[in-house]
Amino acid sequence: MNWEDRTADYYIRKVFRQWDMGDFATEIDVEKAYRLLAGDFICRLTSSIKYKKGTLTLKFMAAALRQEMTLRRESLREKINDEIGYEAVKKIVIL
Repeated sequence: MNWEDRTADYYIRKVFRQWDMGDFATEIDVEKAYRLLAGDFICRLTSSIKYKKGTLTLKFMAAALRQEMTLRRESLREKINDEIGYEAVKKIVIL
């Protein structure tokens, strides 16, 4: 990565990791990737997004969406990890 490619976001994450706040930086990365991959409509129906120690917990307002996301959770996990560039999400829990 060239110094021209580095944004303020890059440096903020670097500081978080140096201050042993890596989980917070990872939480931001995971939530940002989920919102990008899920899209606006699904994000509006997602009432809660929580990440802690490798587990992403998603809570949905619609039962049909909850069922669909339960079936697709493994592919979603892979896509999120691909988007952020490292394997942060080990498991997805759907509520």
